Formats: sequence, C-alpha cells, structure tokens
Amino acid sequence: MEKLLKDLLMSDGVSGYEENVAKIMTVALSKSCVSVEIDNLGNVIGKSGRGEGKKIMIAAHMDEIGMAVKHINEKGFIYFIKIGGINDSILPGKTVEIINKKGKHITGIIGTKPPHLMTPEEAKQSLKHDSMFIDIGLSSKDEALKVVDIGDQIIFEPAAGILNGDFYYGKAADNRISCYAMVKVMETLAKSKDLNTEIYACATVQEEVGLKGGKTSSFKINPDFALIIELQ
Repeated sequence: MEKLLKDLLMSDGVSGYEENVAKIMTVALSKSCVSVEIDNLGNVIGKSGRGEGKKIMIAAHMDEIGMAVKHINEKGFIYFIKIGGINDSILPGKTVEIINKKGKHITGIIGTKPPHLMTPEEAKQSLKHDSMFIDIGLSSKDEALKVVDIGDQIIFEPAAGILNGDFYYGKAADNRISCYAMVKVMETLAKSKDLNTEIYACATVQEEVGLKGGKTSSFKINPDFALIIELQ
C-alpha cells in the first residue's frame, strides 16, 4: 500500500477535528497544484490550470464518523456522543482511541450493562449508544480527567489493509480513499500542457454532519462543473 494512502486511512479526523488530515492533504496537493490554501472552515483547496476556460471543482471529504467525550462518571467511565451516522448495534466491544488535547491516544473499550444484570424489560430493548460507556482502565473520575477531557475526539481503532489483494479497507476508508484518488487526479492533470481551465481540488470538512465543507467551498469557488468523489 502506498504511504500516502496508508497515512490517510490511519490518520484521525472526526468531523470537526480534521486538522491532521488537512496537513497530509496540503502537502500532497502542493506537489501538483499551483496554490493550496486552508479556508476558514478548514477545507483544503488546491488550484491547478489557467483561468481561460470553465472552472471545475473536484471534491472529497476528509472527515470520518466517530464520537466525542460527553461525560465522565465517578467510576472513570466515559460517556460519549456520536458524530456522524453510526449504527449503535456495532459499538459494544469496539476498541476506540480517545485523542486528548496533547495529541496522545488513550485506548479504551466500549462497554454496556451485562445481560445478567439487565431486567427482563431491558433485555428486550435494543442497545442505545447513550447507555454505553468507554472503559480506559481507570477507576475514578479524577484519574480519568488527568488524561482525557470533555470534548476530546474519539476514533475507532486505526486499521488499514488489503483484502484478497484487490480491496482496501480502513476505519476511515470513507472517504480518505477518495481523497487519495483526488490527489492522483491532480498529479495526472499537472502533467498536461494544454489544461485550458481552472481545476480546484477540495478536501472538505464536516461532510458527515451536514455537508458543511462542501457547501461553503462550492460557494467560494463557484464552479461551472463539480465532480464529487464518494464511497458507496
């Protein structure tokens, strides 16, 4: 696997926390674009070509689904909010990492009330994320607050690889694979001497929570045509 793709797949960047991915994309796009900027919302925008023809915008979002710390109880268990569309049923037992203000990754496991302690009525109900907690191996709120804080982002355990030689996977494959593809498109276009148009590559933020970066960057660029790269 190429280093750029692996770096993108492994990097942390929950919606609203995309700074590390933006750094990777800025460096990658700088190799093929005449200019690269990060706008006020955090979108990375690279420009190539000349302004004689139509403006074309290529976009792929940088953010990933994840969580954020909401509350820490007296036993040191961490409760969380979801960021993006996460199916609650997949969460119990998942390994996650909480990234604190110093950039340190704190490993934890998502836990739930065990079945043998549930009431018959509770056992009939689907598990909801707001009843789950993250155990980071500490036994008090004071201990937990020394390493994590309210608002810290939470990512699924970083992973990246190839299945059966053909299919790439990773905790942030949606949509970092598309970010990688966009970089490769810009590298190919940069080799053209007859590029009679402006091409903008936009690595956007906060797609998972309402397409926010895509909306603002499209108004900023005001393209004649747009190509959105997204996994399905």
